[in-house]
Amino acid sequence: MPWVTIWTERQRTKAVAEKSVTIRKERFYPHPPEDVWVAITDPHALAEWMEPNDHQPVVGHKFNFMVDPGICGFGVKECEVLEAEAPRRLVWSWVHALKDPTRPRPESMRIAWTLIPEGEGTRLILEHTGAEHINWILRNMMRVGWGHMMERLIPRILGRVEGAKFTPGAIPLNKRAYRFRTVPDQYVR
Repeated sequence: MPWVTIWTERQRTKAVAEKSVTIRKERFYPHPPEDVWVAITDPHALAEWMEPNDHQPVVGHKFNFMVDPGICGFGVKECEVLEAEAPRRLVWSWVHALKDPTRPRPESMRIAWTLIPEGEGTRLILEHTGAEHINWILRNMMRVGWGHMMERLIPRILGRVEGAKFTPGAIPLNKRAYRFRTVPDQYVR
């Protein structure tokens, strides 16, 4: 968006937080941890509730979430799996890639998913740390987005997980919150 690109470096710096910022969301699902694990690790499931990707829950795996450029930037999130302990914990590094490679690379954030067995279900906790490295508009969009995904979209995905296997179709392509005309074919949709 043009209004984002005309910001001066001083304005961009002022838009980021001066102290550490963590976005934390928590939700209970009446599903076993193995099924919730599938919802946050299966690339087809992630594509339905989040974005097209080439994710694998393997420590050291570098992957991207990719959508058409828009209000949230260039459309590419460069990630790496830092921890993957099924079905308990998953941690990614996360950097919003810049369209202009001559600009300094933003500092990475961490997205940590913790799954806690609770009665007949699972408590899923998201901790998104390092959010101070992005401007307040994007930070607040992410805060609202994570909440929406955990409250509205992941339950739809879990409705299509059986025996720790996801069957695509919970959220049809034409109902997803992103556009993907420019996303290469190797990314799971």
